[in-house]
Amino acid sequence: MLAILPSNWEGNTSTRRCVIIGAGFAGAATAYYLTRFGLSRVVVLEQEPVAGVHASGRNAAMVRQVVYDDAIAAMAREGASFLQQLPTDWPLPTGFEQSGSLLLADATTAPKLQQAGRKAADAGVPVQWRSIEHLRQHVPVLAEAPVQAGLWCPTDGVVDIHNLLQGYLNLAVAAGAEVRYASKVRRIVVRGEAVRAVQTEEDEFEADVLVNAAGAWAGEVGRLAEAADIPLTPFRRHLFVTQELPWVEASWPIVWDLAHDIYFRPESGGLLLSPCDETPHPPGSTVTDPAALEMLAEKVTRCFPRLSSLPIRRSWSGLRTMAPDHRFVIGWDPMRKGFFWVAGLGGHGVTVGSSVGRLAAQSILGNADPPRAFAASPDRFITKL
Repeated sequence: MLAILPSNWEGNTSTRRCVIIGAGFAGAATAYYLTRFGLSRVVVLEQEPVAGVHASGRNAAMVRQVVYDDAIAAMAREGASFLQQLPTDWPLPTGFEQSGSLLLADATTAPKLQQAGRKAADAGVPVQWRSIEHLRQHVPVLAEAPVQAGLWCPTDGVVDIHNLLQGYLNLAVAAGAEVRYASKVRRIVVRGEAVRAVQTEEDEFEADVLVNAAGAWAGEVGRLAEAADIPLTPFRRHLFVTQELPWVEASWPIVWDLAHDIYFRPESGGLLLSPCDETPHPPGSTVTDPAALEMLAEKVTRCFPRLSSLPIRRSWSGLRTMAPDHRFVIGWDPMRKGFFWVAGLGGHGVTVGSSVGRLAAQSILGNADPPRAFAASPDRFITKL
């Protein structure tokens, strides 16, 4: 296996200092694996008073393995395997319920979904292509849905996102890492073209490596370091939870209509739904937009007529940060020495947290798999002259 080493990472790596900005899934899992691989001098800086205030704590908690992009699909499979068999020292129950997923397709989207299903099956994921008649027997509210068939993946499901996130952080701390909350980064100190320290309002932390796992703020952190201009955009997405519905079965799987971009799953005796809206939004806290509820109502009426007129009990929104090609951004910055990106997870963080953290830690320590690292490299956004 080839080593991928930064020019300023020399000598005994166990004595090096690493500062990670962000305690969401990207930063927490990276800290977990860095300490797992022997690097104890790790500090995680989180701007909020607790972890998971933003994207990592405001999502649908779903684990999904079949996705169209091959590089992301490989990391999703690895991440799901991690959740299916957690390390023996994992400190908190994640409650991973493998209720499965139904990915629905119409005549236009079926070929692409079938191809993704075949690749997943070749990689060992148990999937089955099923007719709409069969799916309706399993989930009766799919009657009248304008789809032809779907892909059934029984090993997908729902996880306790808060315990999962805290598990990464707890184990990192147990191995020597430090997590500083309410520590917003104000300045990144650069000397000799390399990152040397990170400053908050109260402290300065020396750093041989700075990991940018700042989620929606990743672009801002990059600018603080005068790193490469990676085109990352946060997008707002809404989720809605209904009141209790006596006809909802808690055993129903995730149902995701890929033809019309809408999903639902059981939640608290009712349903959790999302219209899969995607609106650019600046980094920060989000509020719900009434237009998203209108979008949901329109899509539900069109795609799942049996679910019309649902009584909504609560709603929220969160940010999903993505690069233009929707692939992750994991790797050394091509312009700023010692600056490492772990960003652009685009809503996949729950599933891929462990595989992203492992790849990031291996890349930082010089033991990454070159093909996988290349697929996520920030270098792809730099124009070659």
